[in-house]
Amino acid sequence: MQSERIKWLLHKGLIALPIILVLVLLARCGGEPDGSGEQASTDQATEPNSEQNDATEENRDQAQAEDTQTEERDPESFTAEEIKAAMREHIENRTQMGNPGVFEITDPRTSQTLELRFQKIHDPVRTMGDGHYFACTNFAAIGDPYKTYDLDFWLQVHDGELVVYDENVHKLPVHKHGEWVQQPRYNFVDDRINLLR
Repeated sequence: MQSERIKWLLHKGLIALPIILVLVLLARCGGEPDGSGEQASTDQATEPNSEQNDATEENRDQAQAEDTQTEERDPESFTAEEIKAAMREHIENRTQMGNPGVFEITDPRTSQTLELRFQKIHDPVRTMGDGHYFACTNFAAIGDPYKTYDLDFWLQVHDGELVVYDENVHKLPVHKHGEWVQQPRYNFVDDRINLLR
């Protein structure tokens, strides 16, 4: 997942590099009153020096090598750490939406919006076949770290990287004998959801 992020940054950097160079050159030459600075900045912007050419070619070569590596990757070859990294990225992105620091999910049975804080990803994460993966997590209710929910996430390979395509509330906190315990809504039979009453 980290190599995908580097690839994306390099791709964006290659797009932004000429713009940044022009802006730097304009900033350097912008203070000359006789107008000669304008011509110099235009010449320099259209003809990058050899160091700039080397850096641009090196970035382009690295991005192309990573593109080739990503395209050839077997969708079944993602490791547990890569699955967890994709999960952490998804959770972090979702936590930044809406109320910062809070992971919001709508309970599909009650339509209630749950406001939760991430705790951990359970081991093991699973391969479901055909480039699909599964991870189970623990989240706590805001303000009560003992009132925990078990959320399930399904991931798939899209454009060479893992993305979450479905999430569900698997276990709810129930107060029994003075403590919070998780009560499952479903279990799995042959990798299929079996609803419980």
